[in-house]
Amino acid sequence: MEESKEYTFCFGCGKDNPIGLKLDMRVTGGLAYADFVPRPEHQSYDDRMHGGLLATLLDEVMGNHVFNISGTPAYTADLHVRFKDSVRIGEPIHIESRFVSRRGRLYIMTGAVTDNEGNTAVTAEAKIMTRP
Repeated sequence: MEESKEYTFCFGCGKDNPIGLKLDMRVTGGLAYADFVPRPEHQSYDDRMHGGLLATLLDEVMGNHVFNISGTPAYTADLHVRFKDSVRIGEPIHIESRFVSRRGRLYIMTGAVTDNEGNTAVTAEAKIMTRP
């Protein structure tokens, strides 16, 4: 999907947002994903990534996935996040989204954050609504 100038300041994926995460997301079939390396400014305690930013990464990849599927901007209606392990600053992570189902404008998605060895650190389920 071609990037619109309207979205270049998105906190998650906008390339023009100076404090954004600048995720480069890809979609293949029913899977969307991005890779990310947490920097020192993303930490909470003890060289670990802040949980709110991990939730943001999942929200962004799942929302962008729905945008890619539907061709319409999408907004999170409900987000449940489960933290299973911490994420270290400076170590690459993989964020992915999977399409589960759709009813009208409401999409059900799941997501996960994994490390380089495939260990799952965070999982999420979301209900994401497209614009009418």
